[in-house]
Amino acid sequence: MIRSLLFAFMLSFFLNFAFIYLFKSRKFKDTFDGPQKFHITPTPRIGGLAIILSVFAAALFYHFTISKTDIFYILVSSIPISAAGLAEDVFKKVTPRIRLLAAIVSVLTGSLLLDMILRSIDIPFLDFLFQVNLFAYLFTILAVAGVANSINIIDGYNGLSSVVSILILFALSYVSFELNDELIMIMSFVTIGAVGGFFIWNYPFGKIFLGDGGAYFIGFIIALLSILLVNRHSEVSAWFPLLLVIYPVFETVFSMYRRKILKKSKVEHPDSYHLHQLIYKRVIPFIFDVDRNNKLLRNSATSPFLWLICSFGVIPAVIFWEYTYVLMFFVLLFCILYIWLYKSIVKFQIGKYLK
Repeated sequence: MIRSLLFAFMLSFFLNFAFIYLFKSRKFKDTFDGPQKFHITPTPRIGGLAIILSVFAAALFYHFTISKTDIFYILVSSIPISAAGLAEDVFKKVTPRIRLLAAIVSVLTGSLLLDMILRSIDIPFLDFLFQVNLFAYLFTILAVAGVANSINIIDGYNGLSSVVSILILFALSYVSFELNDELIMIMSFVTIGAVGGFFIWNYPFGKIFLGDGGAYFIGFIIALLSILLVNRHSEVSAWFPLLLVIYPVFETVFSMYRRKILKKSKVEHPDSYHLHQLIYKRVIPFIFDVDRNNKLLRNSATSPFLWLICSFGVIPAVIFWEYTYVLMFFVLLFCILYIWLYKSIVKFQIGKYLK
């Protein structure tokens, strides 16, 4: 499996290099308008395509050499949502409704080919609802689309979403190793390798970006492997994957609350008030005394803070993956700490805590 990780890494590394070279030689146009644009030079947004191609190549090698049919099914299931994201990266005209439809198709495909439907969330007085197929399907679609979109939401700074994804995938691979689940280990390692090959070019200088296609693909793989792990091993708590992805998921939920309730605007309208953006604008200049015009340095200095915040969910999840109530406690604790941190930055109080 280490060889598969290295193969995916090297292929992704060289594919991303090729895309960067082709982008520069063709002198493609890029746009800098919008509240979430923080790069200062034209940059290709198809790093996700390199990741997708690398995962497909490495995973299909396993499929054809050890006859792991489920690997092929995972790849097939990921095509609709990944294609919608890649189309948005290229044409920039794919509506949120179409992307949601693509996510639904991916989930339904996964449910037909694999056991990709949530049947429990380990809450006794609610689990009976999952015996109703319609409810189980709707909840699964919401969960998968939410995780995929959450990876896209945090994809704002160099290295942020890629390292967060790698941390989550390493946690999934560790638990699957403990349970001797070869399928999930293979797919986790292959995806880690592909994302790692992209990371080299993305951090710290931002030579290429992940794009919607890459974010949706990675998010879908994380969600799918999480559901398979819970469904295939009853000893794994359903709250284990939730705690793993609590940072990007809660960022998404809180953003929806902020836009709809606090700002009275549409949920899908982007803004510049995500936690990573506040850290970029208010925390980094304070800590490092960085010139506000040095966007690249501030960009690259932002991500490690969010890697640390993500680890507050990943580490306890790995330690307590069997214990539902302990995991629930850490989910609640993370949400409280997130809100406290967010408010502290908004009210310019974070300085006195860091001194």
